[in-house]
Amino acid sequence: MDFASAVEALYRLNTGVVGTETGRHERPHKPVLLLAVFDALASGKAQPHRVEWSEWLRERFRIYFEQVRSHDDGCTPEFPFYHLKGDGFWLPVSVEPRGETTLAAPPKARDLDTGLIFARFIDGWDVLVSNQLFRAGFRDALVSRYFPHARSKLTAQFMEPGMDLGDVGPSVAEDVVEAELPGRTAAFRRRVVELYDYQCVACGLRIWLPEHDLTFVDAAHLVPFSETRNDHPTNGLALCKNHHWALDQGLIAPDSTRVWRVSRHVEPRRSRGEDELARLAGQPLLAPVESAFAPNRQGLEWRFERLLA
Repeated sequence: MDFASAVEALYRLNTGVVGTETGRHERPHKPVLLLAVFDALASGKAQPHRVEWSEWLRERFRIYFEQVRSHDDGCTPEFPFYHLKGDGFWLPVSVEPRGETTLAAPPKARDLDTGLIFARFIDGWDVLVSNQLFRAGFRDALVSRYFPHARSKLTAQFMEPGMDLGDVGPSVAEDVVEAELPGRTAAFRRRVVELYDYQCVACGLRIWLPEHDLTFVDAAHLVPFSETRNDHPTNGLALCKNHHWALDQGLIAPDSTRVWRVSRHVEPRRSRGEDELARLAGQPLLAPVESAFAPNRQGLEWRFERLLA
């Protein structure tokens, strides 16, 4: 496992989606737990091979959770502590009289601080999370992917190595946090094109060769990552190469009602290509397979404002 592959895995956590209509959203529990675990590692409260189920960890979870929860989310760290095992790098363990065994169910409150329930990072993650710079990168990846709207609130809580219990401060390794994370671009692209079933949301073109992991579709940010560090799928659209280029040039843009608009500079009589662009005007964007990831209004408005008048 290398750093770039780990970032991709963080972008693809099996979070689950809950709620209805405009309240539909990803559950925040797994990424929140990981932020709390990174604090435990940074403060010496845990080691990569032994992250104990403790009141300290629950409290760190609660601090982050309160910043990102939706109205119907319950503060239940026991569930991600157990279910994170499905993501391939986390193994929850129970200490039984006959020895260690894989935890069979979410831990209980009575198990807190007994030393009998813990988890370990596996598959090379133990080495990665031991590195302070990599942890800073992982934190930034989690915030960019799941909680870009709460970045300032969350980063204000990140714990520094060597600080006293309860102290918080700014994140470490700003050079890593502000840099382009290896694996981030590929992870964002993969997630967005999956959500649109490998189809261009403008023309519906779908070319996908799964055996070669090839697709003609790109993931375009509505608002560039360089401006917002926002890699949430609602800030993305799946577009073929042609329509991605046209979007970037301001020749086409979706409006806030998720309808395509075309710049008046596009002259359909000039060429077949421009005629095809012009025909896009008034057409609705194709919707993602999961409504929780439909493009957000702020991003749509940002793009529409940059349509060439």
